[in-house]
Amino acid sequence: MIRARMRMAIAKLRALWRRRQADEELAREIATHLALLEEEFERSGMSPEEARRAARHRIGGVEQAAQAHRDERSILWLEQVRQDIRQALRAFFRKPGFTAVAVATLAIGIGVNTTLFTAYDAVALKPLPVANPSLVVRLERWFANGSLGDAQYAFSWPEYRYCQHHQDVFSALVATSWPVRVRATLSGHRETRQLPALTGQLVSGNYFRSFGVDAKLGRMFGPETDGAAGAHPVIVLSYDFWRREFSSSPSIVGSLVKIDGTMFSIIGVAPRDFTGTSLLPEVPDFWAPASMQAQLVPGYDWLRAAKDDHFQILGELAPNAGLGRAQAQTAALIHQFSRTYVSTNPTLNVTLQHTAFFGNTSDPRFQAGVAAVMLIVLMVLLVACANVANMLLARGAARQREIGLRLALGASRSRVIRQLITESVLLALAGGLSGLALSIAASRLLREAVVRMLNAQLGSSFAFSLNLSPDWRVIAYALVLSVMAGIVFGLSPALQFSRPELAGSIRDETTSFGGRLHRSHLRNLLIAAQVAVSMVLLTCSGLLVRGLIRSQSASPGFDTRQVFLLLVDYGDNAAQSASVFHRLVSRLQKTPQLDSVAYGRGPMMGTWTPPVLVHRSGAVNGVEHGRTLASYASRNYFRTLGIALLRGRDFTRQESAAGSHVAVISEATARRYWPGEDPIGRHFQLDLHFNGKLSEYEVVGVVKDVRFANLTRIDPAHVYLAPNPQGTYPILLNTGMNQHAALAAIWGAVAHVDRNLVSSADLWNAQTMLIRPQRTLARVMALFAAGLALLAIVLSGVGIYGVMAYVVSQRTQEIGIQMALGARAGDVLRSLALWGLKPVAAGMLIGLACGAAVSAVLHSTLVLPGSSDFLYGVHYYDPLTFLGISVFLVAVSLLASLGPAVRAIRVDPIIALRYE
Repeated sequence: MIRARMRMAIAKLRALWRRRQADEELAREIATHLALLEEEFERSGMSPEEARRAARHRIGGVEQAAQAHRDERSILWLEQVRQDIRQALRAFFRKPGFTAVAVATLAIGIGVNTTLFTAYDAVALKPLPVANPSLVVRLERWFANGSLGDAQYAFSWPEYRYCQHHQDVFSALVATSWPVRVRATLSGHRETRQLPALTGQLVSGNYFRSFGVDAKLGRMFGPETDGAAGAHPVIVLSYDFWRREFSSSPSIVGSLVKIDGTMFSIIGVAPRDFTGTSLLPEVPDFWAPASMQAQLVPGYDWLRAAKDDHFQILGELAPNAGLGRAQAQTAALIHQFSRTYVSTNPTLNVTLQHTAFFGNTSDPRFQAGVAAVMLIVLMVLLVACANVANMLLARGAARQREIGLRLALGASRSRVIRQLITESVLLALAGGLSGLALSIAASRLLREAVVRMLNAQLGSSFAFSLNLSPDWRVIAYALVLSVMAGIVFGLSPALQFSRPELAGSIRDETTSFGGRLHRSHLRNLLIAAQVAVSMVLLTCSGLLVRGLIRSQSASPGFDTRQVFLLLVDYGDNAAQSASVFHRLVSRLQKTPQLDSVAYGRGPMMGTWTPPVLVHRSGAVNGVEHGRTLASYASRNYFRTLGIALLRGRDFTRQESAAGSHVAVISEATARRYWPGEDPIGRHFQLDLHFNGKLSEYEVVGVVKDVRFANLTRIDPAHVYLAPNPQGTYPILLNTGMNQHAALAAIWGAVAHVDRNLVSSADLWNAQTMLIRPQRTLARVMALFAAGLALLAIVLSGVGIYGVMAYVVSQRTQEIGIQMALGARAGDVLRSLALWGLKPVAAGMLIGLACGAAVSAVLHSTLVLPGSSDFLYGVHYYDPLTFLGISVFLVAVSLLASLGPAVRAIRVDPIIALRYE
């Protein structure tokens, strides 16, 4: 039975592809059968004419019999789908203008959404470029104090080796360090020259072999390099660095590179598609065995220090090991190893995270941010869908006679709805295909823009590895989005047009159903929805643009052009690091080319917001709880940055050296906790380590408010504390006017203290590295929001114009009668314009309310003093923004409404009275 059904199904499928041949065979079979019947009836004594009639009567209708046979030999629903598609294509080709506009409208909406999903796919969904990416996981640790960020992926080399030797759930376990900066000189490649500062990664010897990475040129190092202290130092170049610095020369293999006095041999070049396994999409310039750590980063011993977390650990799951079992065993091993040393921040648990180009993409905060942006971009597609739905309503009115005839001839309502939905889905698929093409082009432009921005910020040597080319996920997303959009904008018109008054719709297209369509509220609802969404996007973009304008003139309140931050890695030994740090500070303070030298927390380099407790007396009694920004600051810190001291005094040399419990506070802090009082000599308590242990401080000075945590807002509360004498901090240097000589003197001072520090030192200009990125971020956010708002307003304007054109065409006869009876053109024009603005006004009111709500949500994030204010202080109901956007939207709506109305009143009344 099953075999017979399978043969029948295969025969029906074959019949779909040989339909013409089957019809010809069926016609011959019916003709033969008729001839035999006629011959039989003639033999019984009938005349030829009587025999012909009797034969046809016996069969019961030739065409009906043929159709019954066709239904039997074919898959009915598939045949009907084929007919619906063919009919839809014919309808599209009959109205090429309508088709082009609808496809272009959908292409914009789907293209924008697909572009954003492409970026998300590249960041969070695309696997790493390794042999078995679905099996590769990254170890992530969870700390007792709740710390989050990159530190969750940091492990020590002894932890890695312990796990590697005691596990049985991974087919391979590898380690890779964070990028290290080195300075190198090339030898033996037809020249000797100084290379730019290089970024390298130290990796375990099994790194390339475990991930199935073969050399593009030369060879890769292997597991034999682990623990091979006496082995010759070797490195493998990345493809991008090889192409950029050596013009893809094959003779580079075998050349020597001198790094910090050690000669390294270049033994190979990685393949083009291997961009590494970093948490960020940065391609290192080279990879070196971890056993070469002492040569690449001299003065440190990462391979033996159990507390120094310089490595990430990645593993490839064994075929017989599930994720749960591997996670449990890994957590147990880390806990066992942690008993061998005392940690200031114990690890509570270890989880395994599937790898992606960015770390922590499974963080709920990241997912919530992505969902919010996707929702905003989805609004543009909703506007496009509403636009096309209105176009289908207008087009459907012209097809009411066709639909009425189909229903009158026996077509079921569901059959008509399916035909109309098929047309909508095909239209959406065409828009989706065009949108995918737009998305590919936009993704390339986006990548170029990001690369240029990063190169301008980080230098031309920065290699960006994010792959924005579409994969099957992007194509599937575009397909699903297209089908859903087709159903969304096609369902309501299909339901409405499948219920016409048959007699009226067949008799006269301008009456009955057409009149009911004219009175329908569906078009008005769609217009109101378009305007509301556009209003929300315009409000957000308007506020962000206002914030952008403010950001360009926002002053941090301290010197940035002449201030540099010196960041140095001093080593693993805390006491030795502090000694080297203070010797370097002392050397720099004696450098005559520098105007001022201090150390402490760098501005805009993260936030530290410990709980604060203030006991107040006098006019304002009680205990004040809250959070405040906190920073460490040495003597001359405020003078170096150019922050004015308003009251009291700066830290003394003794207080800076001893880490005394004194503090300098900002104006805002004084106003908040001691309003109308002198804060000098007052005391407050801080929970520095978020563990409930309070430390008491005395206020010795008040400084001017600045934008220290970020450029977006003045610090709402900030306390500066004397630094810990055992700690190391960024060194702040004011170079004065002779910057060139000062910079040379800085590097000379670093080399004088310890030449090994030069390779790990970075010198940042505050203006370039701290201020400019925040202004760039504001510009990017404003441009993104403005682009979405512009697309939405264009689509809304086109939608309003299309609906008004249809309504005016339906009312042409009415307008002609009014004009013939003496109505003035201005009155008719005003009446039409006011009618068109009614749904616009409703949508604007809804959009204004939603826009204010979104703005209020943005401002609600400013509870913590370290939070960023993306609007740069613009109020969430900024009158200028809301009024300007309202006027702009009304103007666009009027222009879209008046165009068709002006054409209508110019029609000759006699012609209008004849209009049908």
